[in-house]
Amino acid sequence: MFPSRIFSAFFMAVFALALTACSGGKPESTVETFYEAAAKGDVEKATQQISFSSVPAAQMMAAKGKVQMIVGEMQARIQANDGLDSVETLESKINEEGKLATVRSKVKFKNGKEQTENHRLIKEDDSWKILLK
Repeated sequence: MFPSRIFSAFFMAVFALALTACSGGKPESTVETFYEAAAKGDVEKATQQISFSSVPAAQMMAAKGKVQMIVGEMQARIQANDGLDSVETLESKINEEGKLATVRSKVKFKNGKEQTENHRLIKEDDSWKILLK
C-alpha cells in the first residue's frame, strides 16, 4: 500500500507541473508556444497566444487575418532555415502591476542561424498574450 501512495503522489505532482506548463503562467512560455505553433503552421494555436483585446470588433477579422499571414511568413522563414531548434529567453521583465511584460528571446534555427526578437505581452484572465504591434 505504501508504494501506491508514493506513486499517487508522484503522479499528482507530475500532473500539476504539466498543468502549470500549459497554463501560460510565464510570459516567456507564451512566446515559446507562439514560435512552436508558427513552426508547425498551427495558426489556431499561434492565434491563441495573441491579445485581441484592443482590436475593435469591426477590425477583428482583419487582425486575425494579419496574424494568419504573420504565422505563414514565420513558418516559411523557419523552414528556410531548416526548422526551429529552440527559443531561448534572454530577458523577461514584468511591470510592477504584473499586467505587462517584455520578453527578449533568441530564436535558434537548425541550420545554426539565430535571431533576437522582442515581444510585449499583456496578462488577460491569468494568461499572458502577445500584444499586436
